[in-house]
Amino acid sequence: MSIPVLHILNDKGPAVITVGEHEPVMAIARLLVERHIGAIPVVDPAGHLAGMVSERSIVDALAHHGAHIERLNARDIMTREVPTATRSEDIQSVARKMTRRHTRHVPILDGSGHLVGLVSIGDIVRMRLEEAETLAREMRAYIMQDGGHAAVPPRPVAS
Repeated sequence: MSIPVLHILNDKGPAVITVGEHEPVMAIARLLVERHIGAIPVVDPAGHLAGMVSERSIVDALAHHGAHIERLNARDIMTREVPTATRSEDIQSVARKMTRRHTRHVPILDGSGHLVGLVSIGDIVRMRLEEAETLAREMRAYIMQDGGHAAVPPRPVAS
């Protein structure tokens, strides 16, 4: 079953925390901690995606710059080639992008390239768990119908 990204965005709501390219890395690190998030999109003044800063980006910058990390801005450490998706793209496609690119977050863009959402691996796992729970409930209800007797169609005999 193909479920569009829009399903997750509708559950999450439209708010996406973003930063500009000149945001100091230390301020971004505080924002990630305060908001309990693992990555944050970097947008230009027009609202177009410029890149992403993740926990990994900050750790890499710390390893390369040490104490000088406090002098860096988002544009200095952001990942510029970020996999993206649209609201109509299906969740499995987004999960494949995450797996191929070793990322846990995919920005969602509209037809004009404006950022309209962010899907995380956690969002996908949560949605899949809800699907599994719903399927299990439906299967139990189906099995319990007809006085507790399963209505299982007979299997054809192989000839």
